[in-house]
Amino acid sequence: MEYRQIENNNQEQFLEMLAKMDPELYLIKIALLETKINPVIIPRIIRVIGNMNIGTGYGEITILMKERVVTQVKANESDVLNIPVDKQE
Repeated sequence: MEYRQIENNNQEQFLEMLAKMDPELYLIKIALLETKINPVIIPRIIRVIGNMNIGTGYGEITILMKERVVTQVKANESDVLNIPVDKQE
């Protein structure tokens, strides 16, 4: 068997196993394979979401790219106030 064919068979078996053991992780793996996005970026994004979640739970996440390179994953956290500007007496 040719090396490339063995590698393809192993990849197929791995994906089948992953789909059965952890379907959510399988979906992420398929998206990474389809888009060829560097998987090292994903944990950084997850951490920003997690940090915002344990903080105020509100905000905006920005991913900055320059020439196909992710340069920053920024969180802009905010507080939800819902307080009228005019003081009620």
